[in-house]
Amino acid sequence: MPAPSYPIPSFLPPLHLYRHILREVSYLPPAFRATISSTIRDRFHRHRRYDPRAKAHLSRASSALRTLRAANSGDRTAMAGLISKGFARSGRRRRELMAQFVKPQGPSNSQDLEALLDQPDATQSSASKEAADKGRPKKPKNAFFQKWDQKKLLQLLQSQKHQQKETKGSTSWPGTAIKSTDQDQFVPAANIWGKPPAESLVRTKQAHWWRRSAEKIMPPLGKGEWDLLERLSNGAQNEPEWAVPARRPMPKSLVEADNTSETLDWEAWAAQPAAAVEKQNSMAHRMRSGRTDAGPYGGKDRKPTVSARWFRRAYNRTWQLTPTMSQDPNTLRYSFKWGTVQPKLPTPTATQLEIFEGVDKRGHKIGKGSAS
Repeated sequence: MPAPSYPIPSFLPPLHLYRHILREVSYLPPAFRATISSTIRDRFHRHRRYDPRAKAHLSRASSALRTLRAANSGDRTAMAGLISKGFARSGRRRRELMAQFVKPQGPSNSQDLEALLDQPDATQSSASKEAADKGRPKKPKNAFFQKWDQKKLLQLLQSQKHQQKETKGSTSWPGTAIKSTDQDQFVPAANIWGKPPAESLVRTKQAHWWRRSAEKIMPPLGKGEWDLLERLSNGAQNEPEWAVPARRPMPKSLVEADNTSETLDWEAWAAQPAAAVEKQNSMAHRMRSGRTDAGPYGGKDRKPTVSARWFRRAYNRTWQLTPTMSQDPNTLRYSFKWGTVQPKLPTPTATQLEIFEGVDKRGHKIGKGSAS
């Protein structure tokens, strides 16, 4: 699936840029292609009619196109970033899952349910709401985490902390590791006068801890998508359903191009340093722009494709970062299951298994007079 050899123009109209991006997305692996495509389509249609930040968005779209071309040209770092975004380990989809995950699931017992029902009706008129709000105090600052399901989040943090220790040498976790699951970690025991700290100070310190911890949380995926990651870790991408599509061949001109009249762009060399002129010929830029360098210092290009073995290991590293959640219907307690490290030993072949024919588990030869 190498990227096309033609370079990206310096300027593309928004619609042409959008088509180029969708074409590159169509060559991504089917396992996460739909997620990347949905994000791109949503962002384009959201700003289709009126976009006050059109220049910044076009620059970001051009960068996304270069990243997609690099991933389809064998850039493993770019492909790993797309896998992380596709399975909600980073990016927009992770934020969406976190926004749903922090919401409380409702009362867990009859007493909490009765207290919830005793609260005033939220459908009262606006006039009565304004009259009631006049006598109410202002909302406290840094109280966002009090609306979260803290018990569920703390349980996931404890499970993730244990998973980070288990997979310390087999995968790379984004950001810093979870060191504490105590929301009162930064709350002082007493103030300078030896008295308990004020409620506002406690709430501020707890909010600071929750902001730092929420950035590290890996939200759980559904059982179906989690099982798909397990299958991909075991080599399911070799199946036709999940195989990486091949790039369609480019149309060829009937008239052969004459490259004998190429001249050196001496104006660029005269106006800029050599490092600035040759920057576009570096290996990293060539994979993103589609340019070629046939000169003596062009170097050896990387492989234009990513091997199935690399994909299997990349999916397994992502699977280790991904939990799936279940809830006990009796106790309403949550449990989290994480991906595991795949065994590094390959499956023995039929020829290798012939060595162990006729012997027991201890290596003793099985005979008529020997015990099995």
